[in-house]
Amino acid sequence: MPELLARDYERMLDLAFALLDDPGGDLPWSLVMEELTDTLGCCMGILADDGRITAFAPHHIGELPLNDLLRRYAPEHVLARHYVTTGDRTPLAVTDFVSQRVWQQTGVYDSVHSLTAATHNIALPLAAPAGVLHSILLGRAGRDFDSRERAYLHRVQPLLLRADAHHRHLRQFRKAAGGADPASCGITPRELTVLTLLCEGLTTAAIARRLKIAPGTANKHRENLYRKLGTSDRVSTVLRAQQLGLIRTA
Repeated sequence: MPELLARDYERMLDLAFALLDDPGGDLPWSLVMEELTDTLGCCMGILADDGRITAFAPHHIGELPLNDLLRRYAPEHVLARHYVTTGDRTPLAVTDFVSQRVWQQTGVYDSVHSLTAATHNIALPLAAPAGVLHSILLGRAGRDFDSRERAYLHRVQPLLLRADAHHRHLRQFRKAAGGADPASCGITPRELTVLTLLCEGLTTAAIARRLKIAPGTANKHRENLYRKLGTSDRVSTVLRAQQLGLIRTA
Protein backbone atom coordinates (compact mmCIF):
# COMPACT_ATOMS: atom_id res chain seq x y z
CA MET A 1 0.00 0.00 0.00
CA PRO A 2 1.42 3.45 -0.90
CA GLU A 3 2.94 5.49 1.91
CA LEU A 4 0.76 8.34 3.12
CA LEU A 5 2.03 11.85 3.65
CA ALA A 6 2.59 13.31 7.12
CA ARG A 7 -0.34 15.68 6.62
CA ASP A 8 -2.62 12.71 5.90
CA TYR A 9 -1.90 11.26 9.35
CA GLU A 10 -2.26 14.68 10.95
CA ARG A 11 -5.70 15.10 9.42
CA MET A 12 -6.82 11.65 10.54
CA LEU A 13 -5.64 12.39 14.08
CA ASP A 14 -7.51 15.71 14.12
CA LEU A 15 -10.63 13.94 12.85
CA ALA A 16 -10.34 11.25 15.53
CA PHE A 17 -10.20 13.82 18.34
CA ALA A 18 -13.11 15.78 16.85
CA LEU A 19 -15.31 12.68 16.55
CA LEU A 20 -14.60 11.35 20.04
CA ASP A 21 -15.05 14.75 21.70
CA ASP A 22 -18.36 15.46 19.98
CA PRO A 23 -21.08 15.32 22.68
CA GLY A 24 -23.94 14.47 20.33
CA GLY A 25 -25.63 11.09 20.14
CA ASP A 26 -25.07 10.73 16.41
CA LEU A 27 -21.81 10.63 14.54
CA PRO A 28 -21.26 14.16 13.12
CA TRP A 29 -21.37 13.09 9.48
CA SER A 30 -21.12 16.67 8.25
CA LEU A 31 -17.70 16.87 9.90
CA VAL A 32 -16.67 13.55 8.34
CA MET A 33 -17.81 14.64 4.89
CA GLU A 34 -16.06 17.99 5.18
CA GLU A 35 -12.81 16.19 5.95
CA LEU A 36 -13.14 13.59 3.19
CA THR A 37 -14.26 15.94 0.43
CA ASP A 38 -11.59 18.48 1.32
CA THR A 39 -8.77 15.93 1.57
CA LEU A 40 -9.67 14.23 -1.72
CA GLY A 41 -10.78 17.34 -3.61
CA CYS A 42 -14.31 16.02 -4.13
CA CYS A 43 -17.32 17.89 -5.44
CA MET A 44 -19.76 15.26 -4.17
CA GLY A 45 -20.23 13.60 -0.79
CA ILE A 46 -23.31 11.58 0.12
CA LEU A 47 -24.21 9.00 2.75
CA ALA A 48 -26.43 6.07 1.79
CA ASP A 49 -27.92 4.17 4.71
CA ASP A 50 -30.50 1.39 4.25
CA GLY A 51 -32.62 3.05 1.59
CA ARG A 52 -32.06 6.62 2.74
CA ILE A 53 -29.58 9.11 1.41
CA THR A 54 -28.15 12.27 2.95
CA ALA A 55 -26.32 14.76 0.77
CA PHE A 56 -23.51 16.92 2.12
CA ALA A 57 -22.05 18.21 -1.16
CA PRO A 58 -22.95 19.85 -3.40
CA HIS A 59 -25.44 21.65 -1.22
CA HIS A 60 -28.20 21.97 -3.80
CA ILE A 61 -28.77 18.23 -4.24
CA GLY A 62 -29.94 18.00 -0.64
CA GLU A 63 -33.15 19.68 -1.80
CA LEU A 64 -33.91 16.92 -4.33
CA PRO A 65 -35.93 13.70 -3.77
CA LEU A 66 -32.72 11.74 -3.20
CA ASN A 67 -34.37 8.72 -1.60
CA ASP A 68 -36.40 8.19 -4.78
CA LEU A 69 -33.24 8.55 -6.85
CA LEU A 70 -31.44 6.06 -4.63
CA ARG A 71 -34.15 3.44 -5.09
CA ARG A 72 -34.09 4.03 -8.82
CA TYR A 73 -30.35 3.98 -9.43
CA ALA A 74 -28.80 1.94 -6.61
CA PRO A 75 -29.54 -1.42 -8.33
CA GLU A 76 -27.74 -0.10 -11.42
CA HIS A 77 -24.77 1.54 -9.71
CA VAL A 78 -21.84 -0.85 -9.89
CA LEU A 79 -20.57 0.07 -6.42
CA ALA A 80 -23.93 -0.20 -4.66
CA ARG A 81 -24.64 -3.50 -6.37
CA HIS A 82 -21.25 -4.87 -5.37
CA TYR A 83 -21.53 -4.00 -1.67
CA VAL A 84 -25.11 -5.18 -1.27
CA THR A 85 -24.59 -8.51 -3.00
CA THR A 86 -21.14 -9.41 -1.66
CA GLY A 87 -20.89 -7.87 1.81
CA ASP A 88 -17.41 -6.62 0.87
CA ARG A 89 -16.22 -3.61 2.86
CA THR A 90 -13.20 -2.63 0.78
CA PRO A 91 -13.12 1.02 -0.43
CA LEU A 92 -13.43 0.79 -4.22
CA ALA A 93 -13.86 3.06 -7.22
CA VAL A 94 -16.14 2.59 -10.22
CA THR A 95 -13.08 2.04 -12.40
CA ASP A 96 -12.21 -1.03 -10.35
CA PHE A 97 -15.11 -2.67 -12.15
CA VAL A 98 -15.58 -0.96 -15.52
CA SER A 99 -13.59 1.41 -17.70
CA GLN A 100 -14.30 5.12 -17.54
CA ARG A 101 -15.62 4.97 -21.11
CA VAL A 102 -18.15 2.28 -20.24
CA TRP A 103 -19.14 4.11 -17.04
CA GLN A 104 -19.85 7.32 -18.95
CA GLN A 105 -22.30 5.48 -21.19
CA THR A 106 -24.59 4.49 -18.31
CA GLY A 107 -27.73 6.22 -17.12
CA VAL A 108 -26.36 6.28 -13.58
CA TYR A 109 -23.37 8.32 -14.75
CA ASP A 110 -25.64 10.80 -16.56
CA SER A 111 -27.73 11.29 -13.45
CA VAL A 112 -24.81 11.68 -11.04
CA HIS A 113 -22.87 13.93 -13.38
CA SER A 114 -25.82 16.19 -14.12
CA LEU A 115 -26.53 16.67 -10.42
CA THR A 116 -23.01 16.98 -9.05
CA ALA A 117 -20.56 17.43 -11.97
CA ALA A 118 -18.67 14.38 -10.67
CA THR A 119 -17.04 12.19 -13.30
CA HIS A 120 -15.38 9.67 -10.96
CA ASN A 121 -16.90 7.85 -7.97
CA ILE A 122 -15.32 6.04 -5.07
CA ALA A 123 -17.07 4.44 -2.08
CA LEU A 124 -16.11 4.06 1.57
CA PRO A 125 -18.41 1.30 2.92
CA LEU A 126 -19.46 1.23 6.57
CA ALA A 127 -20.74 -1.50 8.86
CA ALA A 128 -24.08 -2.94 7.75
CA PRO A 129 -26.06 -6.19 7.86
CA ALA A 130 -25.98 -8.42 4.80
CA GLY A 131 -27.95 -7.00 1.90
CA VAL A 132 -28.00 -3.44 3.31
CA LEU A 133 -26.23 -0.49 1.70
CA HIS A 134 -24.43 1.71 4.22
CA SER A 135 -21.69 3.65 2.49
CA ILE A 136 -20.17 7.03 1.82
CA LEU A 137 -20.02 7.84 -1.88
CA LEU A 138 -17.52 10.46 -3.00
CA GLY A 139 -17.18 11.99 -6.43
CA ARG A 140 -15.03 14.48 -8.23
CA ALA A 141 -14.46 15.87 -11.69
CA GLY A 142 -11.27 15.37 -13.65
CA ARG A 143 -8.82 12.65 -12.74
CA ASP A 144 -9.55 9.34 -11.06
CA PHE A 145 -8.57 8.58 -7.45
CA ASP A 146 -4.89 7.65 -7.21
CA SER A 147 -3.19 5.02 -5.03
CA ARG A 148 -2.33 7.42 -2.19
CA GLU A 149 -5.91 8.66 -1.97
CA ARG A 150 -7.20 5.10 -1.92
CA ALA A 151 -4.70 4.29 0.82
CA TYR A 152 -6.06 7.24 2.82
CA LEU A 153 -9.58 5.81 2.63
CA HIS A 154 -8.32 2.40 3.72
CA ARG A 155 -6.65 3.98 6.75
CA VAL A 156 -9.52 6.27 7.73
CA GLN A 157 -12.17 3.53 7.42
CA PRO A 158 -11.39 1.80 10.77
CA LEU A 159 -11.53 5.18 12.49
CA LEU A 160 -15.03 5.85 11.14
CA LEU A 161 -16.23 2.34 11.99
CA ARG A 162 -15.08 2.69 15.60
CA ALA A 163 -16.39 6.24 15.96
CA ASP A 164 -19.78 5.15 14.60
CA ALA A 165 -19.88 2.27 17.11
CA HIS A 166 -18.91 4.67 19.90
CA HIS A 167 -21.78 7.01 19.10
CA ARG A 168 -24.23 4.12 18.89
CA HIS A 169 -23.24 3.07 22.41
CA LEU A 170 -23.60 6.67 23.53
CA ARG A 171 -27.15 6.82 22.15
CA GLN A 172 -28.00 3.59 24.00
CA PHE A 173 -26.63 5.06 27.20
CA ARG A 174 -28.68 8.23 26.92
CA LYS A 175 -31.82 6.25 26.17
CA ALA A 176 -31.25 4.13 29.28
CA ALA A 177 -30.39 7.19 31.36
CA GLY A 178 -33.57 9.01 30.42
CA GLY A 179 -31.76 12.14 29.30
CA ALA A 180 -29.55 12.66 32.39
CA ASP A 181 -26.51 14.89 31.98
CA PRO A 182 -23.32 13.01 32.99
CA ALA A 183 -21.24 16.05 32.03
CA SER A 184 -22.11 17.49 35.44
CA CYS A 185 -19.85 14.77 36.90
CA GLY A 186 -17.06 15.55 34.47
CA ILE A 187 -17.64 12.32 32.56
CA THR A 188 -16.56 12.43 28.93
CA PRO A 189 -18.59 10.93 26.03
CA ARG A 190 -16.14 8.02 25.77
CA GLU A 191 -16.42 7.34 29.50
CA LEU A 192 -20.22 7.35 29.15
CA THR A 193 -19.94 4.48 26.72
CA VAL A 194 -17.72 2.54 29.12
CA LEU A 195 -20.08 3.29 32.02
CA THR A 196 -23.14 1.89 30.27
CA LEU A 197 -21.20 -1.26 29.35
CA LEU A 198 -20.09 -1.63 32.96
CA CYS A 199 -23.73 -1.39 33.95
CA GLU A 200 -24.49 -4.20 31.50
CA GLY A 201 -22.07 -6.37 33.45
CA LEU A 202 -19.23 -6.44 30.92
CA THR A 203 -15.70 -6.95 32.17
CA THR A 204 -12.92 -4.58 31.19
CA ALA A 205 -11.63 -7.11 28.67
CA ALA A 206 -15.11 -7.50 27.17
CA ILE A 207 -15.50 -3.72 26.94
CA ALA A 208 -12.18 -3.49 25.12
CA ARG A 209 -13.35 -6.10 22.62
CA ARG A 210 -16.76 -4.45 22.14
CA LEU A 211 -15.25 -1.02 21.51
CA LYS A 212 -12.23 -2.40 19.62
CA ILE A 213 -9.78 -0.60 21.90
CA ALA A 214 -6.75 -1.79 23.85
CA PRO A 215 -7.47 -3.41 27.26
CA GLY A 216 -5.21 -0.81 28.88
CA THR A 217 -7.32 1.99 27.37
CA ALA A 218 -10.54 0.40 28.64
CA ASN A 219 -8.97 0.00 32.07
CA LYS A 220 -7.96 3.68 32.09
CA HIS A 221 -11.55 4.73 31.30
CA ARG A 222 -12.80 2.49 34.12
CA GLU A 223 -10.32 4.01 36.58
CA ASN A 224 -11.37 7.51 35.53
CA LEU A 225 -15.00 6.61 36.22
CA TYR A 226 -14.12 5.29 39.67
CA ARG A 227 -12.24 8.49 40.47
CA LYS A 228 -14.95 10.82 39.19
CA LEU A 229 -17.77 8.93 40.90
CA GLY A 230 -15.81 8.30 44.10
CA THR A 231 -16.07 4.51 43.87
CA SER A 232 -13.66 1.60 43.86
CA ASP A 233 -15.36 -1.27 42.02
CA ARG A 234 -17.95 -2.03 39.35
CA VAL A 235 -20.87 -2.67 41.70
CA SER A 236 -20.44 0.54 43.68
CA THR A 237 -19.97 2.44 40.41
CA VAL A 238 -23.27 1.14 39.03
CA LEU A 239 -25.06 1.99 42.31
CA ARG A 240 -23.54 5.47 42.38
CA ALA A 241 -24.55 6.08 38.76
CA GLN A 242 -28.12 5.07 39.63
CA GLN A 243 -28.17 7.38 42.68
CA LEU A 244 -27.04 10.31 40.53
CA GLY A 245 -29.67 9.54 37.90
CA LEU A 246 -27.06 8.65 35.32
CA ILE A 247 -28.53 5.18 34.91
CA ARG A 248 -32.21 4.37 34.98
CA THR A 249 -33.07 1.74 37.59
CA ALA A 250 -35.13 -1.27 36.47
